[in-house]
Amino acid sequence: MSNILSGMSGFSRNVGLDLSQNPSQDGGRIDGWRNPIRLLMAWDERLRFRAQLARMAEHTPELLNDVGLSQAQVDAEISKPFWRR
Repeated sequence: MSNILSGMSGFSRNVGLDLSQNPSQDGGRIDGWRNPIRLLMAWDERLRFRAQLARMAEHTPELLNDVGLSQAQVDAEISKPFWRR
């Protein structure tokens, strides 16, 4: 049970970071929960980026060296949940 609660606190902490630090298009900050669309867009962008990175690692691993990433760095990034930066 404590693992679930600690996981939820990590989730809420990351959501709070996204809401307070993710800039909007006009250069301001996301205004709390009044703009959940931007939060969902950030999460979707992370999902897409990590999926693309996983495909690159699987099909063209030589490109990882070109961009200066190790397989361990890629594995760490693609294993993150969508709400983690």
